Amino acid sequence: MGGFTLIELAIVLAVMALIAVYTTPRYMEQLNQKRAILTAQETQSFLDAARSYRMQNGSWPGQASSCANAKSVLESTSPPTLAGISATNKYNQAVTPACDANTFSITQSIAQDWDGVVANNLPGTVISNASTYTIRSTIGIPGSEPALNSKLSRVYTGDPEMNRMRTPLLLGGNSINEVSNMYLNNGGADARVRTEAGRLILSTPYGGEVAIENGTNLSVENVTLRQRGNANLIDLLPNFVQKGTYLVRHSDGVIKPACPGGGSARASLRPGTMRGGWQEGEVNHGAFGYEYRLLDYGSYWIVSTNIIGSEVERNNLQSLVDVYCYYP
Repeated sequence: MGGFTLIELAIVLAVMALIAVYTTPRYMEQLNQKRAILTAQETQSFLDAARSYRMQNGSWPGQASSCANAKSVLESTSPPTLAGISATNKYNQAVTPACDANTFSITQSIAQDWDGVVANNLPGTVISNASTYTIRSTIGIPGSEPALNSKLSRVYTGDPEMNRMRTPLLLGGNSINEVSNMYLNNGGADARVRTEAGRLILSTPYGGEVAIENGTNLSVENVTLRQRGNANLIDLLPNFVQKGTYLVRHSDGVIKPACPGGGSARASLRPGTMRGGWQEGEVNHGAFGYEYRLLDYGSYWIVSTNIIGSEVERNNLQSLVDVYCYYP
């Protein structure tokens, strides 16, 4: 008669239970050991990628948002700085990156009794919350960066001091190229652009040029003229700036000039030579003007002439009128 008796089956089950009691903890320990190793490796890869990004770009990945999106930033580089890393660790817990100006950290929870194991496999890692088995791994700025703290950074780092000169910039006779705009700020005092020898020349690609000689000035109030013995323009200009000269007759209109900068329109008549003279008692005597003036009509003047003579003679008289802008 085949099969097992109940006694035999009970003995077999008891033996299997004993085997399970001894082997299951060992199996779980091996499983957690593997998970601890993989978690440490992936965390280290994340930290190394963040350090590499900092060295190349001068800032942590996602630093503008305190590195909350560091993983996606590292994965979006070309080629990807980080790949094949999940947002959760091997214990199915979230991997949370964070940063400030000088440090980058990863915080994650581990299984009970294994937080210390993972922490021991990661440099710069501490148990940040023992009750939740949470660890935090932290790295600082790359070692070369503090060593270069006295150097200018070629890239934006988020720290303006890394791009700010604290001493005069000496170029050894070399040029500065590819400049967009230049802004001078001397704390409210006059800012200077000067040359140690020769002329200071400002030029354009189309042939325009402003050359400033040694010992001369160029400013909005004072322009120095080389062809006038280095005289100041303000000393050469009169208060009257002539705008034009016109030939006019009686009743002609003269348009007033526009005088920007606070000037006022002025005009001056220069009567022309009038035919002959006259002697009292002569018939058909020549005309001689005795009143010649401009009448103001707002935006223009009208020439007015009164003479001793006929209307025809008056209308034939001519004069030059000089039009000015007057600056008091």
